[in-house]
Amino acid sequence: MTIKERISERLKVLSIDYFDRQPQTRRERIFIRWVLLKTLAAAIFDLLNAAIRLRKCTKGSMVTVKGRLKVMAKGAIIIGDNCKIWSHIGTTQISAGPRATIEIGDNTFINAGTIITSRKHIKIGKNCHIANQVIMMDDDFHDVGKREKTSGKESIIIGDNVWIATRATILKGVTIGEGAVIAAGAVVTKDVLPFMMVAGVPAKFIRFTYEKVCPQIKTVKILEMAG
Repeated sequence: MTIKERISERLKVLSIDYFDRQPQTRRERIFIRWVLLKTLAAAIFDLLNAAIRLRKCTKGSMVTVKGRLKVMAKGAIIIGDNCKIWSHIGTTQISAGPRATIEIGDNTFINAGTIITSRKHIKIGKNCHIANQVIMMDDDFHDVGKREKTSGKESIIIGDNVWIATRATILKGVTIGEGAVIAAGAVVTKDVLPFMMVAGVPAKFIRFTYEKVCPQIKTVKILEMAG
């Protein structure tokens, strides 16, 4: 797609957002072009903001940050190309402790108020969408029964194309398969199969999101979850 085609497509999207139709008057066309210019200016600012906020991280090209992102990079934080991290309505926090690694794949979007805390390894795949106020922690920091004892660290692995809805919590040792959907408010304590939707506290199977998932896998796993 050429630059001209991209601009044209963006103008169409903005017109739907503001008028629910394409502009019909000269005034409306001027207004939509003005909105596009402001959007482009904001995108340039977000690129510069990312360069400042993520200066201690390893990042790819065209990474943008909106707002005052908080980063603690005692360990490694690696961010892929075209990632978007928003921290404007609520503060997003990304923290990698000593010897920990956080990886965020290409084209992944992280919304405002999210907290990602690693003391071992958190890997987020490509093209993931992470909504507001999601929490990911690969360490409980202390034992439930004896608070003076540490609980142990276990990696969190999230596959490509995963959607995680508002206020979901992903706990240590969890692997989430490609294309899975985590419902709002879910607390994920166990692995989630590819293309599976889970919800609840703790999160449980709701349905598969993709028709071509192997029926045998579906049957076996549903029986396992049913106990």
